[in-house]
Amino acid sequence: MPLLGEYKLKTPCPQADFPQSLLEPILVRTATQNGFKVRWDYEYLGFTVGKDADAGKIYSTVKDLVSGQNITIISNYLCGADGARSVVARELQLPFNEQPTSGLALNVFFEADLTHLMTHSPGLIHMLLRPDKPQPDYCAVTIGRQIEPFSQWVFVMLAKPGVTEITASPDEIMDHVKDLIGDDSVQVKLRRISTWTVNECYAEKYSGGDNIFCLGDAVHRHPPFNGLGSNTCIQDAYNLAWKIAYVKKGLASPSLLASYGVERQPVGKAIVKRANDTGRMHAKLFSLLGIFEPDTKEKLKILSRFKEDSQIGAETRAAFQSLIEELDSERQGFGVEMNQLYQSEAIWAKDESAEPPSLPASEKDLHYLESTYPGFRLPHAWLRAVNAVPNEPMVSTHDLAGKARFTMFTGIGGKPGWLEATAKVREALKVEITVYSIGDEYRDVFYQWGKKREVHEKGAVLVRPDRFVAWRTNEKGQDMTAKLLAVMSHILGL
Repeated sequence: MPLLGEYKLKTPCPQADFPQSLLEPILVRTATQNGFKVRWDYEYLGFTVGKDADAGKIYSTVKDLVSGQNITIISNYLCGADGARSVVARELQLPFNEQPTSGLALNVFFEADLTHLMTHSPGLIHMLLRPDKPQPDYCAVTIGRQIEPFSQWVFVMLAKPGVTEITASPDEIMDHVKDLIGDDSVQVKLRRISTWTVNECYAEKYSGGDNIFCLGDAVHRHPPFNGLGSNTCIQDAYNLAWKIAYVKKGLASPSLLASYGVERQPVGKAIVKRANDTGRMHAKLFSLLGIFEPDTKEKLKILSRFKEDSQIGAETRAAFQSLIEELDSERQGFGVEMNQLYQSEAIWAKDESAEPPSLPASEKDLHYLESTYPGFRLPHAWLRAVNAVPNEPMVSTHDLAGKARFTMFTGIGGKPGWLEATAKVREALKVEITVYSIGDEYRDVFYQWGKKREVHEKGAVLVRPDRFVAWRTNEKGQDMTAKLLAVMSHILGL
């Protein structure tokens, strides 16, 4: 993996492959252990908004699918994370930008021990093709994705162009799964079959007023190329959660919540395009391989060009290589995952004399650009406490930030002044701001923070609870408190 070094330099976290079947139980367990009530076997039916004395309250109706009884839940906020068929988004009449669907797909979740087939090819995802025989309408090509190495799998079968309905029985589909595996000795056990549509759709706005929001697949719907689905959904929630918490605690104005859609909608729009652009690149690759050719003999003839000592053979091989290289943005799209710039009233960039930094168009999807420019993610740098005991592990700037509070990073000589300023602002606004001095309190282990902070030692980088840079400054002196108070008041809408 060519970009592995870049990943290690720019994030403290190892990469992890967490399929939905493993991640969701962790999320549910964490939520329930922290006071959230999770209800199963309920269907959300709709909401109404309270009037008069109950103005601002939301009355949501849900149906108990076991008893058949309807239940009303009264809440201050409603967050519609209810998927691609979102009832909340439909009730809010959110405007959507929707392109024609690109066809049907079938997910087949099954158990089968394929260890003996993975000895020399243990990849996470495999493309499975059978050009030597006719393929069913529901399966032009299959993407094999391991869930539990190497005993649980999802085969994603992309239907042939023009197919609008899948009528094959589960037995027929499983027979095709076995054919794709190609080893009759393998025992296969079906867990679940689900059908989905290849969407290219995003909402133009994410909320209806100050207290009803949509997030996740409810507002951005796309195929799983680039692996941006769960990541983007979690980022939506991470952005919205701290803002609701601050408003609920009286630490911020409800106007802060307007920044959720302003910041996240451009991200949703971009990832929908990126995932579908990758899908279109795959379609070009499949076309080059003759996958969509209905005649098996013609399909094999197309494939034979790859071995021809001819002009068309050379052109086919060159086209194939070009497409594979273009797909680097899917296999190692660090920039696709991380290059998100927030521009809203919850960011203070008024002191900046230049436009935000950016990468060339040819690099922005592959590489992650770190900066402390307001609206960027906090850059990662390894630190070690000055008073650390021997062998005490390093911590990242990311470890010090977050935790439901604002964080300020400064350097040697900067901490006394910023401690005084934050103490006065904390007293005025009741908002927690923790100050860390890099070089005094923490050592910059590999001198990376000094290269990434982009402010002087006595300057400061203010970071929001979601670890995005809110403001940065080189100012120091008697106006530090007044300036910080103005910045924080603006960000929080006070």
